[in-house]
Amino acid sequence: MKDVTPAIRAGFLIPLTLCAGLQVLLLFVLGGRGFAWTFHSPLSAATMGAGYCGGLAMLVCSLRLRRWVDVRVAYLSTLLLMILMLLVTLRYAGRTHLGGGDLIAFGNAWGWLIVHLLAPVVGVILLVLQLRAPGQNPPREFPRLWLTVLPIAVVALIGTGVGLFALLFPATAADRWPWPVTELDVSALGVWALVFGVGSILAIREGDPERQRAGAINYLVAGVASVIAFLRYAGEVRWDNSLSWIYLLLMILLSLTGAIGWLMAGPAERWRSAVLTD
Repeated sequence: MKDVTPAIRAGFLIPLTLCAGLQVLLLFVLGGRGFAWTFHSPLSAATMGAGYCGGLAMLVCSLRLRRWVDVRVAYLSTLLLMILMLLVTLRYAGRTHLGGGDLIAFGNAWGWLIVHLLAPVVGVILLVLQLRAPGQNPPREFPRLWLTVLPIAVVALIGTGVGLFALLFPATAADRWPWPVTELDVSALGVWALVFGVGSILAIREGDPERQRAGAINYLVAGVASVIAFLRYAGEVRWDNSLSWIYLLLMILLSLTGAIGWLMAGPAERWRSAVLTD
């Protein structure tokens, strides 16, 4: 049974954990002040920050796990996030602070771009090296139950659909969004939606609660943080838009799905050995 290599931890998981922590501060706590671009609404910044809250929890959890099968959904989802966010940044580079402006925002914009340029390259190289080792797909320890697959399938369907729509038709998506957004804002939020959708598809493929532990904590933390952000900036919400209420309900259901998934995964008996062997 293949374990996560030290290179995966040191070269990808640890650096991106630190980066996710910085984005949580800038986006979720500070409402986007000093970020790589200026958001139309602080709610967009905080919502994107909620995604990084979930990502941070997922990466911290992944760092404590030993088996590659328990980590690979988190790894692949994070790698996809970095690639898609790089494409969005390059597409709307003129709307970011890469060209100047506030000194802190200017520095963060270039730091953001450099990280998103390096992470996909390093991530793909380390992934290839990890996959060359034997023992990538040990037998599942628990049977696949449709009751556990159904809520994840709903997240996969909605996340993938919303994400693709926001990325392919940003102007239309911005007009219909539950709060004021720019095309850049809605594209970045669409990246997060699509990553949740694809990550959920990968989790269904794994079909084992033990292997879905990191994804479950992501659901739970991101969902709760999204609800907090939504209520914190309730004045920004278009409450006459039915999508606002649907979004709030979906975030609550996402939190509940994550909580149930975390409980189903049970105690993480492999955490201690993962820490001690690093």
